[in-house]
Parts: sequence; structure tokens; C-alpha cells
Amino acid sequence: MDVDSECTILVTGFGPFDKYVVNASWEAVKELQKLWINSKEFLDIELVIEEIPVSYSYVSTQIPQLWKKHNPTIVLHVGVAGTAESLIIECHARSNGYERLDIDRKRPDETNIEYNILKTGIDVKELCDNVNKNCEKHKCGACLSHNAGKYLCEYTYYQSLTIEPTKTLFVHVPDFNKYSSIQTAKGLYDILCYLIRNLKCN
Repeated sequence: MDVDSECTILVTGFGPFDKYVVNASWEAVKELQKLWINSKEFLDIELVIEEIPVSYSYVSTQIPQLWKKHNPTIVLHVGVAGTAESLIIECHARSNGYERLDIDRKRPDETNIEYNILKTGIDVKELCDNVNKNCEKHKCGACLSHNAGKYLCEYTYYQSLTIEPTKTLFVHVPDFNKYSSIQTAKGLYDILCYLIRNLKCN
């Protein structure tokens, strides 16, 4: 498809790391794609999904490339949080403090990086309220967070926020013991519906 002539939504999930041999974020994103295809609600909107390795170097080089390749109207990054009880909508991301090693046993070089906080331009409070309003339908609640964890999730969020904060969102999802993949996917679908309406995706 010609991504320059239609609305494209990019959704990413993460690959395995630590105890998460199967990452709930990527499993939910795959289910989201199935919901998207089967719903036929947004036939003029292309949904692109990408699995992101838990690697700082991969994120720093490939996230800008994904933006360039797909020219997305919306970018939704999804990651797993083991302590999450619902969907966690992240409000901002920080440039520094990434001390935890990735799957390559590496961390980013922050020597010449000035500390900065970037906020999403999306109205996260209204979005969160909207998800909770629809909670009975998809059995998936949401809350807001101001701490995205200073690991690959927040690092990825920051990379996209530097490109276009008005189109970028990060959502942490619970592990399988709290929500099933399809349950999480329904909540993510609801989030995309809100974003499409409010970002005038066309």
C-alpha cells in the first residue's frame, strides 16, 4: 500500500527479555491486528505492527527508520509491566537514567545527553477516562502514570516523542495472569478508536 496516500497507524510490542520468555505486549499487539482485520471498521486505515527487540541500539536506530518508512498518523508503543493491574497510559518519558542492561548486556551512552522530559501531546486524561467509560464492554480498565520505568519501554517512548509528540503514546499492559491477550487487545483497540477520532486520521 502507498503509505503516503492513506492513514497509517504503527503499533509496536516488545520481544522476550528476562522472565518474559513470551512478552505479553507483543502477544496483545498480534491480537489487536486480528481484531483490526476482522472488524472492518477502518478500511481506509492501515495498521502496521512491529516487534521490537529489548535493545537500546536497535531502538535508537530503528524507531526513526520506522517513522520514516511508514509516515504514521499515530504511533502506539506497547510494553509489559509485571505489576500492572490495568492498562497504564504513560504521560511522558525521560532522556537519561537508563542504567539497566538490555538483552545485549548494554546500556546507552548518556555522556553528552542533557536531561530532558518530553510529554505526549495527546490528552491522556481524556483518553484514560474514555477507556474506563467503556470498561464494561471490553473488561479492560486504565490509569495514568508519570514513571515509565527507565528501561526499554521509556527509552522507546522518548525516541518517538523526539520525532512527533502529538502522534505518540505509550501504554504498559499487564502480564497474562491479569489480562488475557485478547482482553488487552480490546483495550488497545478502544484506545486506537479514540486516537483516530481525536487526531483526525484520514
